[in-house]
Amino acid sequence: MRQPDAPDADFDDVRIVDLDLSRTTWSRVHDSLRVLFLRLDREPPDTDWPRLFFEERESRIVARRRGLWIEENYISFDALPEEVEKIHLPDIRQSMAYANRKYRELSRERQLNRLENLAGLRSERDEMLALQERVRGLLNGSAAASAPPTASTKPAAGTPSAAPAAVARTFGPAPVVETTVSKASVPAPDQVRPQADPHPLAEFESRRDALKQMFRAAAASQDKEQI
Repeated sequence: MRQPDAPDADFDDVRIVDLDLSRTTWSRVHDSLRVLFLRLDREPPDTDWPRLFFEERESRIVARRRGLWIEENYISFDALPEEVEKIHLPDIRQSMAYANRKYRELSRERQLNRLENLAGLRSERDEMLALQERVRGLLNGSAAASAPPTASTKPAAGTPSAAPAAVARTFGPAPVVETTVSKASVPAPDQVRPQADPHPLAEFESRRDALKQMFRAAAASQDKEQI
C-alpha cells in the first residue's frame, strides 16, 4: 500500500501545453485587447481544482489583470498580446502550481479517509461475524439441552433379560393388559365340545338293567340253597 506521505499516484499536475491561436478572438472590454486561450493537457479533475486556483489568485494583487475563465481544458483571459509572457503567463502558472499542490493534498486526505472508512467497515463486519458465531453457539447449546434423551434398547452386559409376562397396550386413558398364554395349553376350537345332558330314557334303561342284574343274582342264590 502506498505510504500516506507519498504523492498521490492518481493525480498528475494540470499543465499548460499550448497557446491556441485558433480560438483567439476580439475582447469585449476594449478593441485593443484579445481573448487568448491557454490549452491544458486535460480538463481539471473536479470543481475543487478551479476553486483552489482562484483561491490563490485572489490572495494576490497583480496589475493589468482583467477577466479570466476556466472552461473545459482551457484557461481564457483578456490581455494585450505583449503582456502575455511577462505578466499573465507567470501569474497564471503560479496559481496553477498552488492548485496542483493543494489538490494533491486534498486527494491524499480523501484517500486516507476512504481507507479509514474501509477499515471501519471491515472491523464492524468482523465484529458482526463474531457476534453471529456466538449467537449460533448459544442457539446450538440450547437446542441440545432441550432435546429429549435417547433410550437405549440394548441391555447392558451381564444384565439378565426377563421375558415379560404381559404385553401392555394403551387404548384411551387406561392400559389394557393382554396375558400371554402358551399355545400348547389352548385347545383347538374343534377339540372343545360341550357335554350333552343325559336323556331320561337312557337313565331309565340303565336303572332297569341294574335291577335285572340284581334279580338274577338273587334268583341264582336261591337255587343254590334248594339243591
